[in-house]
Amino acid sequence: MIEISEVLYQWQQGRSKTKIAESLGITRPTVRNYLNQATAAGLTTDSSPGEVATIALSVTAKVSGNKAAAPALAAIAVHEERIKELLEERDMTAKQIWRLLSEAGHCFSERSINRYVQQIAPATPSVTVRLEVDPGTQAQVDFGQATLTFAGVRKRLWAFVMTLSYSRHRFVRFVEHQDIATWLDCHIRAFQFFGGVPATVLLDNLKSGVVKSDLYDPTINRAYGELERFFGFVADPAKVRTPEHKGKVERSIPTVRQQLVAGRVYADLAAANEKALVWSREEIGMQPNGTTHEAPRIRFERDEKDVLKELPVHRFEMPNWKKCTVHPDHHVVFEKSYYSVPTRFVGKEVWVRGGLSLVDIFFKDAQIKTHATAYRPGTWRTDLSDYPEGKQLFLQFQPAYCRKEAYKLGEYAGQMVDEILTPHALVHLRKAQAILRLGTKYGAEKLDAVCRHLLENGSNSHSAVKRLLEKGIPQTAKVTPPPPVSNEGLELLHPALSFGEVSQ
Repeated sequence: MIEISEVLYQWQQGRSKTKIAESLGITRPTVRNYLNQATAAGLTTDSSPGEVATIALSVTAKVSGNKAAAPALAAIAVHEERIKELLEERDMTAKQIWRLLSEAGHCFSERSINRYVQQIAPATPSVTVRLEVDPGTQAQVDFGQATLTFAGVRKRLWAFVMTLSYSRHRFVRFVEHQDIATWLDCHIRAFQFFGGVPATVLLDNLKSGVVKSDLYDPTINRAYGELERFFGFVADPAKVRTPEHKGKVERSIPTVRQQLVAGRVYADLAAANEKALVWSREEIGMQPNGTTHEAPRIRFERDEKDVLKELPVHRFEMPNWKKCTVHPDHHVVFEKSYYSVPTRFVGKEVWVRGGLSLVDIFFKDAQIKTHATAYRPGTWRTDLSDYPEGKQLFLQFQPAYCRKEAYKLGEYAGQMVDEILTPHALVHLRKAQAILRLGTKYGAEKLDAVCRHLLENGSNSHSAVKRLLEKGIPQTAKVTPPPPVSNEGLELLHPALSFGEVSQ
């Protein structure tokens, strides 16, 4: 288009075909061909710039249509069916098609593949805005969907990507979940991959990182906040529904799909993640970036690696935060176990932090209680000092009431409730009350029979009581004794010696 426009312009300026050909480095017949088609389309020496541009566009279209296919394009056309099949995949690009064909042993240039793909599937260019930062000052993170193929089975996963904004060096990991534990683990792995920590991390407003989305006052997830303070970076949530604010990582997600997902089959998730590390270091990491015109890894190692913050010496302990309500029995339920708090917090919402050895309970950011971590579901961690002194006598009446009501339902129901309350009446009060509610639902006679069966088998499990009430007590096979022998039968019996001597 530019070449043809220049030919028409110089012709309007009165230059000869020979001079035009020499100035543009093309043949005189080519100049004559352009001018013949242009004059046929109405070009004159007095045509306006707008008319010349329109005529140049028309000549370009005719010239392009008349060109015979180049030998390379003709060779590529043999694989057109495969190329069209690849183009149907999401995130497929001409460059990825070139990679896949090259890996299959076909020697085509990237430019030829790109031209061929443009012919059969023209693409619309996009527009972006670039924001540059100093080395080590920012990383951008995001999750993107990726459907990987494992031995013929397609599985929907998530691709975690952290991109260093200055060097464009990136870390990629495929994961099955977007929960907080995975989110924190991916950050830790990324920092270890880079060998340091950036000053800030620009992140999307997903729940694993940000609880409340607010441009000026975001609320950071408590567990993510611990990671932030441990590694010494500042979490910087992006504005809601504004992906262009973290364009470097947003552009990385399609690149991951195009180069690590499209057309590839992996043995398992571990193999996919191993490929992602190699790709980040040796492939995309060593290809010149379109903006910096340098390989991300080279730019990273030269300018950025040494200015990142050092990794902490100690290992980060993965916390588990949960908002809980304090029940009337002074306990919160956390990870299927029970932890007591003082009376003044009954009915209030508290934050519970679970660690490897301790469970800490907070109210309005103030720590109010600490217990040893319970490793078995259903464990009670009760500090009797959490109960008010004036209420102790009242609390003691509750077990007595449960025992009395249980014996009304039956002797065995009473024995079971008595057995449940004997070790620690206050701690197991809730379980005893649940047994009584089952009696109301299924009837006293049925409950008493189930309690008898379980007590005989050494169990007082609430779940077992409920299961047998729903499904019934299993019937054991009864042994029927043989009928007595009649007198006539006895007369037919012979003594043992009548069958011969017994050898010694």
